[in-house]
Amino acid sequence: MLNLAKMVTDEERGLSAYWPVIDGHADTVVQAKKEGRSFFHYSTRGHLDLPRLRQAGIDLQVLAICAGKRQNPYRWVEKLLDSWEEEYQSSPDRPIWIKSPGDFLRWEREKGTGVILGLEGAEPLEESLDNLEKLYARGIRILSLTWNHPNSFACGSGCRNDSGLTSLGKEVIRLAEKLGMLLDLSHLAPKSFREAIFFSRQPAFVSHANIYDLCPHPRNLTAEQVRAVAAKEGVIGLTFYPDFISKNPMPGCAEWLFHLEYLLQRAGADHIALGGDFDGIEKTLHDLQEVRDLPYLVGMMVAEGLEERTVAKILGGNLYALFKKVFT
Repeated sequence: MLNLAKMVTDEERGLSAYWPVIDGHADTVVQAKKEGRSFFHYSTRGHLDLPRLRQAGIDLQVLAICAGKRQNPYRWVEKLLDSWEEEYQSSPDRPIWIKSPGDFLRWEREKGTGVILGLEGAEPLEESLDNLEKLYARGIRILSLTWNHPNSFACGSGCRNDSGLTSLGKEVIRLAEKLGMLLDLSHLAPKSFREAIFFSRQPAFVSHANIYDLCPHPRNLTAEQVRAVAAKEGVIGLTFYPDFISKNPMPGCAEWLFHLEYLLQRAGADHIALGGDFDGIEKTLHDLQEVRDLPYLVGMMVAEGLEERTVAKILGGNLYALFKKVFT
């Protein structure tokens, strides 16, 4: 366990007495189903599961559900949630599934392991606002409008012709905010990103992306986008996907730290988080191959001279503040 709560003194904590470790994005629900394993049981496959989360010291994990280009995506998500709920209810040592303010406060009070479910790409809505309400009722609390492709709501980062938010996309944002869902700006193409961050009334949240200036990948954030997130009191989750970190064939945590340093200099410590993208990436950093390797990264951050308070913010304090504002 990282026990980061012990790294920061009571005086430094200010109003908050809790500094959890939070990862803002993993695709384990979908990947585990594909591989025939379970999030709730230890496995040697994949990057994380509940036992390994606990061993790594993760207090809260966002689990994304991405339908991509699947046929009948709403029905596919329903079936996946059916399976998830069945496993969740039958698990004797299940985490706290945060679906309500009471759940969040219970997780905060008990300091156990929590999970939040998100929808990565709004394709499963199938252009229906009713479907958004139904998925909210099933426990989805975070929503991104696109994956990598254009849809009826916005344009993804893989689009050549970015036409921005559609009228339906704006309706979805408004309804999601009314319901109490958090909008995730990941995967949006530049114009769509700009319009979404302007239209949304919430603090900005980018669950998993890195820095375009350091690695010019279309999924990464430009300097303008970084400034916009910071100005909107938002948080950027830095991912561990090698292709978003460096053009070097085998990057490691050292290269990831360049992206962290960039954000510290241009956005500040209050706007950085972890967005590992574990189980959603086909390759990993050579020295961060699964969630239990996270303490090694923490050690490197400390070795670089980062103050303990800054490390605690990056590892979860900032996402904790954001989630508390939105979900309670």
